[in-house]
Amino acid sequence: MKSLGRTPLHEQVGFVLREQIQSGQYAIGSTLPTEHELAATFGVSRATIRSALKSLTSDGLIKSKAGVGAVVIRASNEVRGTKLRGLTEDLRRQGIATDARTLLARFEVPTASVRARLRLYPDERVLHLKRLRDIAGSPFAILDSYVPESLGLTPDEDFSGPLYQLIERSHRLHIIYGEDTIGARLPTAAEAEHLQIAPTLPILAVRRTAFVEFDRAVEYVEGAIRSDLYEYNVTLNR
Repeated sequence: MKSLGRTPLHEQVGFVLREQIQSGQYAIGSTLPTEHELAATFGVSRATIRSALKSLTSDGLIKSKAGVGAVVIRASNEVRGTKLRGLTEDLRRQGIATDARTLLARFEVPTASVRARLRLYPDERVLHLKRLRDIAGSPFAILDSYVPESLGLTPDEDFSGPLYQLIERSHRLHIIYGEDTIGARLPTAAEAEHLQIAPTLPILAVRRTAFVEFDRAVEYVEGAIRSDLYEYNVTLNR
């Protein structure tokens, strides 16, 4: 690789790889060539390639996966912040386009746990939405959302876009804050089947309750997200 002035070689390699990821040459979910292959392509040492890949990892563009290599997990630098966003909004902000399939949309009597999370009226039902999100044609996350019936959403609405936007724009509400619980666990058999992953691959398990004015809960969601394609980033102020 021909040197450009005083710019270090690893920065030059990193710039080219960023451009290739952002242009779609390496799509989200795909694996970059091996260090040996990249070193041969760019005509540099493997140490230079490692430094370039480390930079891409720090920027949140790729994630190293044992036995596989460097997997592309987003097309632009990660956006860190404390602003509450839904999963779809968060991915769009990072330059990742997603598609959604609604697997279930119906009114149900909630479990005691869901009723407590949403602080429901006595005997109030919930709208249960089960949606499967894809990125680059691969199943990425399965989300079970529960919305109070009193909110006014119906099973016939279009749930392909961000649910927060539907709630805010169509029902004139403003979501102010959310309470998250995040952990890692093995997928259930159904989750592994939906996400097309091995039952031994841990998933990112997310539980969130979203609130509008006067601490009114408007959504409780349980999500199972592929850990090889997503990272949760947040900036915390002391």
